[in-house]
Amino acid sequence: MRYNYLVLLLFSSGLLLGQPVSLILSPKATAAETRAAAVLKSYLGKITRQPITVTRDPKSEPVPPVIFIGNSPAAQMQGFAIPEKMEEDALFLHGKGGMVALGGGGELGAEYAAYSLLELLGFRRFSPRDTFMPKLETLQLPGFPARVETPAFPYRELWYEPAMDDSWARWHKLKTPTQKTKEWGMFVHTFDKLCPQNQYFKEHPEYYAFNGSQRSPGQLCLSNDTVFQIVVAGLRSLIAQNPEARYWSVSQNDNYDYCKCTRCAAADRKYESSAGSLLLFVNRVAQAFPDKVISTLAYQYTRKAPKGLKPEPNVNICLCSIECNRGNPIEEGCADFANDVREWSALTKNLMIWDYVVQFRSYFGPFPNWKTLQPNLQFFQKNGVRMMFEQGSGRDRSEFSDMRAYLLAKLMWNPNANQDSILADFRRGYYGDYADLVDRYVKDNIRRMEKHGKKLWIYDVPQNEAFVRDSFFHRMMQFDQAMPKPSDPKLEQRLRPIVLVELVSFLENMKCVPQVGDDFMAQNAYMMFRFDTSGLHDMFNNFEKWCGESGLMHMNENGYTPAQYVQDFRKFLARNKEASQTIALNVQLTEPASPKYSGGKAGILLDQLVGETDYRYNWIGFNGNDMQATIQVADTAGMPFVSDIMVSFLEDQSSWVFLPEKVIFELSVDGENFFPVKEETLVTIPSDKKRFQTVRAAFKPTTARAVRVTAINRKVCPEWHTCNGNPCWIFADEITVK
Repeated sequence: MRYNYLVLLLFSSGLLLGQPVSLILSPKATAAETRAAAVLKSYLGKITRQPITVTRDPKSEPVPPVIFIGNSPAAQMQGFAIPEKMEEDALFLHGKGGMVALGGGGELGAEYAAYSLLELLGFRRFSPRDTFMPKLETLQLPGFPARVETPAFPYRELWYEPAMDDSWARWHKLKTPTQKTKEWGMFVHTFDKLCPQNQYFKEHPEYYAFNGSQRSPGQLCLSNDTVFQIVVAGLRSLIAQNPEARYWSVSQNDNYDYCKCTRCAAADRKYESSAGSLLLFVNRVAQAFPDKVISTLAYQYTRKAPKGLKPEPNVNICLCSIECNRGNPIEEGCADFANDVREWSALTKNLMIWDYVVQFRSYFGPFPNWKTLQPNLQFFQKNGVRMMFEQGSGRDRSEFSDMRAYLLAKLMWNPNANQDSILADFRRGYYGDYADLVDRYVKDNIRRMEKHGKKLWIYDVPQNEAFVRDSFFHRMMQFDQAMPKPSDPKLEQRLRPIVLVELVSFLENMKCVPQVGDDFMAQNAYMMFRFDTSGLHDMFNNFEKWCGESGLMHMNENGYTPAQYVQDFRKFLARNKEASQTIALNVQLTEPASPKYSGGKAGILLDQLVGETDYRYNWIGFNGNDMQATIQVADTAGMPFVSDIMVSFLEDQSSWVFLPEKVIFELSVDGENFFPVKEETLVTIPSDKKRFQTVRAAFKPTTARAVRVTAINRKVCPEWHTCNGNPCWIFADEITVK
């Protein structure tokens, strides 16, 4: 009993707990300052056994450690001078004599200062799942000169999985999802929401774009006054339902089918940009809502700034860099977009940049854009950009999503921060003993990309990137040997995505014809499994589990899951096996295929590597014209017999890729005169799904030396399509003859 009483006495007197940590608020503390005190009390309470007190009016001389929050007489008596006025989100910090004073501007500045102080004390929020807290017996506050930090961009939004967590985003001084929902009534691609084509197009096609041959529901006719009235009425109704929202997007749909009618085209000619007719329209809308910010896109065909036409003061221009090569900083490698930034910034101070920092077709694809992130943000800051939206993989985790999000958050606050120090700090805390290994891996990816010409596109696939196919063997062996042991499961989960990225890159490479310069593994990838796929099937049994353990739930922006990937890869192997039974020898095209895809090489049709749902590999395409392929068949013992012909076609209507209207199969005994054996008509209905369809002709064994397959292109996108009247594509692959 005596021992317990003594321990209680020591704790109550502070001899074991140490001097209390005093958080002293201004007597008239703002909501931000009150939140800052709560943040500090919560986090500091997790690392020290010292009592933490919060007071507004200390009765005695403060004894360190003390944190003054906001401008108060107590802080002033200790020689702290917190500025009375600071810009929105700006923060103030000053430390001396075992005391710190902090404050900030606007609704969040003081809270942001609290997070910065915690980082000075050694705290880190690497991801929503990974918070590092220092181990401190007693809290000792550092000394440092007084400073005010003002963010480079007043509006900072990061569309990356860590930033979908409000607390992580707030710690890193970003717009949170909750704030975004409150501030934005509508966000991009809103024409169809404001003037729905399913409501008006049938009766009033004149409300919609004239694409040069006919009216199309893809975009609005922006010179039509009734369209203006419908949009304003729709917007007024939506604002009445959500009056607190500040930003309202009145912006083009996500396609190229803008209006080319006489009046719209005249405006575009006058202002030397397709943004001319758009900005005239949006300015009129903005005049009807002077107390709101009307945001619109400068995107694809509207990217170029108009000459002699300025946005209204309450119009926000969201300029998008979607076309840029990510292997170079924008100012070096995308001169036309850099010029667009300069021209728009000369027209308006209300400029937002929508930038892209991830590989959207393959979240598991290597994307070494590390040398471009900082110079791009520095360029935007230099040109007066005030709003930054960095689009990563959204709610999905992807290749280095935690590390890239962490870096971007720091650089969006201060583009001149030391990037190497930020990344080194992250690697040490997140990857531990494997920090140097990750550093070497990232630098190796950059080196290989630079070796192959610094080409890095946000909508490509691993098998099209030369730097991905380079040094497969070295990379896979390096990580196979360096993986942490199961005794450290958390670290294994953090490293596992790197291995999965390499694995998927290798698997995707298996699907394509090797390229000159590929290493041993890339050259022989498919042959390694062509005759014995049991090893692949064993690996696939674990693939979905590995992805789940690493938090990798989708493999691209369309929600493609690891389970679907495994299922489709197994189908790919089965289809390839069937294609390998062909007796086809060579193929010639009557009209050449487009050189844009697979080099337009006719041999793609017989390479026994079947096409899937991405036209960028294993397909040849025909834009607005038919395909006619003539195939010589093997002459084994006299005249060969043919009884089965197959060919596949792709459908991806959003990319203007349609099934052919008709497929005709013919045979020839002499290789010159052909007779039909089957003709099949294909029906196309509106669909937003990507798929391939195999067309087959099966018949009694017939002698033949040649086979001819003709696919009749519909020539233009159908009337119901958003880009009707424009030339459309057919894509064909793997003709199998048995």
